[in-house]
Amino acid sequence: MQFLLENVGKKIGGLALIAAAASGCADARVQPTFPEGAAGQTLIEEQALLGLNTRGDALVAQLLAVEGTQPTLTLLLFDRDAAPTKTLLTGSTELANSVAARILHEGNRVEPLLGAAVNALWSEGVAQASQDGFSPAPPIAPDPGLKRWPVRGAGGLPFSLRIADTASGPPASLLMLSEEPIRARDSDEVELARMPLAGVSVAPLLWTSGATAWILAGSVQVSPSEPLHRAVGLRRGSISRGEATLHNQHGLADYAAGELDAARRELERALLADPRFVDALYNAASVAALTDRADEAVALLRRAAEEDPRRVQVLGRDDEDLKTLRRRPDVRQILGLARMPPGE
Repeated sequence: MQFLLENVGKKIGGLALIAAAASGCADARVQPTFPEGAAGQTLIEEQALLGLNTRGDALVAQLLAVEGTQPTLTLLLFDRDAAPTKTLLTGSTELANSVAARILHEGNRVEPLLGAAVNALWSEGVAQASQDGFSPAPPIAPDPGLKRWPVRGAGGLPFSLRIADTASGPPASLLMLSEEPIRARDSDEVELARMPLAGVSVAPLLWTSGATAWILAGSVQVSPSEPLHRAVGLRRGSISRGEATLHNQHGLADYAAGELDAARRELERALLADPRFVDALYNAASVAALTDRADEAVALLRRAAEEDPRRVQVLGRDDEDLKTLRRRPDVRQILGLARMPPGE
C-alpha cells in the first residue's frame, strides 16, 4: 500500500488537467465572441436551437449583427460528437435585416430571442429543418423548485444536471453533472459545458438527447450610456464523458487507498460510460498490471494509445505501475521506447 500511495501523485496530477480543461466536454468552436473593436458598437451574436435529429445532432440558427456592417443569418449543423460545424443555409440580406431589427427591438430582455424570430420570419429555414430530419425540440423543464434535471448514467445510476453561474473567477454559466440523486445536498460533480458571460445572464435553456446535453446560455450588456451587446450561444456537453470522469475520480481515490478491486470496478464503470476515455483506459491498464493481469493491461494500454499516443507515452515511460510490462516488446512499441529505460 505504501508503494501505491507514493505513486498515486502522478495519476491524480494528470487527472487535474480535466478540471483545468473542462471545456473539452463542450464544443469550443461555437463560442460567441464579440469581434475586436466592437466595444462602442451595437452588437448581437445569438444562436437558437431549432431542432434535434435522432442521432442527437443540433440544428442551429445564428445571427451576427454588428453596427455598421450587414447582418448575417445562417443555419448550422452542430455535431453531437463535436465534429466541425457545417453551414447548411444562408438567409437573404433582407431576411437577416428583418430578424436583426426584431432582436434589436427586444434586445434588453434577458432571455433567448432568436428562436421565436426565426420561426416567425424564416420559413425556408424551418422547412430545411424538417427536410433534413430535425424535429422541433422544446427545452426540458427542471425538477420543480430545484433547477435540476434528472438523468440516468450508462449503468442506470441516477445523476442530475444543474446550471449555475460561477461564484468566483471569470463570469460564466456552467452546466454541471452531479453524481448523487437529485435531492442530495452534497454530491461530487463535474463541469460539462461553460458559457462566458459579459453582462446580465439570460435565462438558460437545456435539451438532452441520449448522452448529449445542449445548453443555450449567454448574457446581455445594457446601459443607458452604452450600446446593446447580446451574446447568446449553444454549448454541447457529453453526459457520458462527465459520468466517466466521476467514476475515474473515484477509481483514483480507491487506488490511493490501496483498494485495487474497488478501483477496478469504478474504472470499469467509467469505460462503460465512455469506452474512449483515455484517462480511464490508462488507469485501468495500471490497475490490471498491478493485479497480474498483464494481457488485459496491454490491451487497455493499446486502446489508450489509439486515443492519445503522446500522452500515453509520456505517462507510461517511467510509471512504476507498468515497470514489469515494459519488458515486453509490444509495450515498448506502444510507449515509443527503442530500449528499456535506464535502471530497468
